[in-house]
Amino acid sequence: MNFKKYYKYIFILGLITISLFFVYNFVNKGIEDTTKIEAEETFTTNELLLKLQTKEQKLESFIEKAIEIEGEIKEITFQDGKYSLILKGDSDKTYILCEMQSNQSDDVLKLHAGEDIKLKGILKGFLMDIILLHCVII
Repeated sequence: MNFKKYYKYIFILGLITISLFFVYNFVNKGIEDTTKIEAEETFTTNELLLKLQTKEQKLESFIEKAIEIEGEIKEITFQDGKYSLILKGDSDKTYILCEMQSNQSDDVLKLHAGEDIKLKGILKGFLMDIILLHCVII
């Protein structure tokens, strides 16, 4: 009778171990390389910012999808080991914040404020500004 309890505990412990393994792999799966993802839409900074301000087209439909953006660099920042580009449009109130993929560091170092650039990134959200993550230079 003790052997049945022993086998139940081993079985339950095995299930817990396998479950933890799958949860760990799911949580820590890598981010797909943005260069391999097809863009849903292409915008200029002014078009995208106008859509945000006028609510002409719901930007929610593009959240978690890759988009291409073309515009002028306002500022380049480096924080927590990642470069970010801030793109500006005609308005000085809202911007597009683009956090670059880590493999883009060498290319970002060659850029300067005032340059025009074309990027592809994953739209993560917006409030006052629009946020793109995992951006790559096209």
